[in-house]
Amino acid sequence: MSKILIVVALLLTGGATVAGSFFAGHVVSTYKLPTHQFLHDRGRELVQIVRWVKKDRDWDLDWIMEGRYAAEIKTIFLRLRGDGARVPVEREGNGGGMTSFGDTVLLVTHEGRIFSARSANDVRETSIKTPDSGFDGYVGVSEMAEYQDYDHANVFGSYRYNDLLFFDTPAGRGLAVSYTEFDDDAVCYRNAIATLSIDEGVSYVDQIEAEPGDWNILYRSDPCLPLKHQRRAIEPEMAGGRMVFSPPFTIYTANGDYHWDGVQGPEAVSQNSDMDYGKVVSIDLETGEARNISSGHRNVQGIALDRKGQLWTVEHGSRGGDELNRIVEGNDYGWPQETLGTSYDGTPWPLAISYGHHDIFTAPTFAWLPSVAISAMTRIEGFDDSWDGDLLMGSLKDLSLHRIRIRDDRVKFVEPIHIGKRLRHVHQHTDGRLVLWTDDHYLIFMMVSDSESFEEFVDRFFDEKGYDAEQSQRVREALDGCMKCHSFEPNVIGNTGEAETPNLSRVYGKPIASSDFKYYSTALTGKSGRWTSENLEAFLTDPQGWVPGTLMQGENIDDPFVVTEIVGLLEELAKADE
Repeated sequence: MSKILIVVALLLTGGATVAGSFFAGHVVSTYKLPTHQFLHDRGRELVQIVRWVKKDRDWDLDWIMEGRYAAEIKTIFLRLRGDGARVPVEREGNGGGMTSFGDTVLLVTHEGRIFSARSANDVRETSIKTPDSGFDGYVGVSEMAEYQDYDHANVFGSYRYNDLLFFDTPAGRGLAVSYTEFDDDAVCYRNAIATLSIDEGVSYVDQIEAEPGDWNILYRSDPCLPLKHQRRAIEPEMAGGRMVFSPPFTIYTANGDYHWDGVQGPEAVSQNSDMDYGKVVSIDLETGEARNISSGHRNVQGIALDRKGQLWTVEHGSRGGDELNRIVEGNDYGWPQETLGTSYDGTPWPLAISYGHHDIFTAPTFAWLPSVAISAMTRIEGFDDSWDGDLLMGSLKDLSLHRIRIRDDRVKFVEPIHIGKRLRHVHQHTDGRLVLWTDDHYLIFMMVSDSESFEEFVDRFFDEKGYDAEQSQRVREALDGCMKCHSFEPNVIGNTGEAETPNLSRVYGKPIASSDFKYYSTALTGKSGRWTSENLEAFLTDPQGWVPGTLMQGENIDDPFVVTEIVGLLEELAKADE
């Protein structure tokens, strides 16, 4: 119990922040108390900590003290290393986006604060203030008596800045930021994009200072939408607003339908040519001219260009039916009349004209069923030959990246890569690293790992043991059998079979059935003791005999030499992981 109390104290006193100087961002200025979001994030950590205490796990408080993320992720072709840190927020919510300026990643949070980062160890707030989104004006309107019959309660957390983009044109360079903008005089809202010029002599983000009034409005969607009674007064999470730059002068973006779909809003806007919502938009940075190039979209959250300059988007379906679309100018993609999703209660979408099909309007190139809750998307170049040219998409619901290979305008495969966090934005930095932004406010840098793989570890272990060819073959055959279901990779997530079987990299010396694996049999969880050499040898030799009712499948290892050597390998693997 004393350990729990220590951790509670650490969490509530700001021990999980990125750095001590960030703590001010977590407190209410008047009373110096943690915000709701701060407590919410700490609460998630505390639940996990208590679970670990119950399992009698060894303790390492470093990650709690520093608010850090560290993981090795095994994909089909690559092994990745992720290193991240939490970024402070003051207002509950999520959203935002990333771009690169020189050697620096720039992040805009949902509340409009812009941070710079060169690594997880170097994250700091910039002197760039974003343009006014009208959030305070909306709060004031929500408190007026005449608007009390609207649902405002769930709007504040979803009111957000949507994306940040660096552009460099023959006429100049700068930043563009997209956001939901509220007009408190007209009591309406819309999407907006504002730009900030950056002088050619500026090389570092630390040289840039900007106030809200320094930005120029590049684009506003029309018409300005009134508050609505269905569901919530505003639904900013349905705004879209992602951007991609296409040289020399074009920004592509997309306006979501804000749930104006004829079911959860007064009318359907996505196929209405007089309204900018539910549209992919092309904006000329030189002239400011904007035109809608496609319609029938719901909520585009990812937008990217392939090597040929072809525009691709991903958008949320209503329940299932998340879509990847190849954007062709003039095409209508069907929403809200066609979808591969349903209503959220599982019944057919009431406006669907081809239930379960998408035969009339332009069909998606690919759809995720069930939904993975898509988010931002980027194209990968200069990362690794096995990935270059592919699209990389984040997801919220399944806590994964999705690597999408497209050839001849068709999807060859989609590889899900489990990260373990809700991924709000995905970006590739100028130095090739991948950068992820999560809903619990972690900024994670990812690169190809240079740490020793399990295969390299096994080769070294065998060399040190001095096995002859026959002994080596016997042990390798047994390991191959184990690896059909189990991973031996230390600190690795995203392995084949991980969800169905425990990872064995840290098993030696630990309490039985004490890993993060969720599906241990009651027989094994009821077994006391630790995984000593004797217990491991007994289990590997006869799992059902040693733990009747265990879910362990496969043949028993009846070769005493092989059993002893595998246990020895597990012991060395655990030592290497310390």
